[in-house]
Formats: sequence, C-alpha cells, structure tokens
Amino acid sequence: MRESKADLLKLKELADKYGLTVSEVRDIVRSQFEYVRVVNNALTIEDNLTREEFSKLKTNFTFPALGKLYASYFLYNKIQENKKKK
Repeated sequence: MRESKADLLKLKELADKYGLTVSEVRDIVRSQFEYVRVVNNALTIEDNLTREEFSKLKTNFTFPALGKLYASYFLYNKIQENKKKK
C-alpha cells in the first residue's frame, strides 16, 4: 500500500510518540486489514445457497476500530450472478 505524505507524517508522529520505528507503526496499522483479509479468505461459502441456508452462516463480523462488516444475501446473489456470467 502506498502512503501519502500526510500518512508518512502521521506514522512518524506516532512512532516518535510511542518510541517505535516507523516500520513497526506501519505494521500495527496494517495488521487490522491483514486480519480482515485472512478472515475473508477463510470463509467458504458454497454456491447456490437458499436464503435459509445462507441465514444459518455467520455473516456479521465486528472488528475493533473498524466497525461491523456484514455479508447480505442480496450481495451473495449478485456475486452468484456475476459468476454465472463468466
């Protein structure tokens, strides 16, 4: 991920404030997004689920400082439609 000048200044500011290196602060900031990626990739959702089958799956994920992510049946159907078009 490419950082803007403002991002770099903020990373430097936080590094100085907490006695860390800029690299360590960058890793801390990116870790939450890495966690989301890992969780998202670990989900295995079968194709052609009914609404009832989909509703039994865990579709809400709460991440500290990020908020709540939700997978809806509507979006699931849109993804299925796009797969069929390919």
